[in-house]
Amino acid sequence: MIKDVLLMCFWALNLSFIFVGGNDTVEQTKRLLLNDPDVIGARLTAMDKKISQLQAELFEEKTKNANMRQTVTTIDRYAAGSNYYHTVSKSNFGGPSNTLCLPDDPEISNVTYSGTDSYLYGSEYEHNYFGANSDDEDMPCVVCRMRTAATTLMIPGRKSCYSGWNLEYTGLLASGYQGYSPSTYLCVDGQPEYIPSGQDDKNGHLFYVVGYKCGSLPCPPYHDNRMAYCVVCSK
Repeated sequence: MIKDVLLMCFWALNLSFIFVGGNDTVEQTKRLLLNDPDVIGARLTAMDKKISQLQAELFEEKTKNANMRQTVTTIDRYAAGSNYYHTVSKSNFGGPSNTLCLPDDPEISNVTYSGTDSYLYGSEYEHNYFGANSDDEDMPCVVCRMRTAATTLMIPGRKSCYSGWNLEYTGLLASGYQGYSPSTYLCVDGQPEYIPSGQDDKNGHLFYVVGYKCGSLPCPPYHDNRMAYCVVCSK
């Protein structure tokens, strides 16, 4: 009898051990599936590899873009044009209306010019609409040759390109003041640059932000007294 009781206790303990051991094994399996350091390490390694690959591709594209911009720039320095009004008589509003981009390495003639027929003046931003503290800053310029496009187009009144066109830059439409000499419309970059040490108010060839005026211009789609965006696109 005692022998039978001991045998039953032994089997009960053995079964209990196996049952608990079985739960332990299942729990360990779950932990292996969800928290296995080897699995996590492998995933992190794969992610690091992918990030490194993407960073390398991004660096390559930035390098290509920088190289392209360096090779297509032909002139880079001073925006210039006629004075915003005649220095002798303010009732005279003649002279050229276009804006030129002068290089920083001019070849100067040895002939003295003493007339007052036509002069080139440096350009200035008027007011701070173009950028922070842009008022009276001297305006630089750049002339580029596109290697990857056959056509460039400045679209006034928009800050994005139409489908099929590539964005070069966007900004604000600018021109001379309507009460001064004739001028041209330009698209000034939304992140304007300034010529160093050129913040003095010396006037010359001036640029103001252009706005809309309703009347002959339909409103809507345009809006009275709003600054005009512009965008330069290529294709």
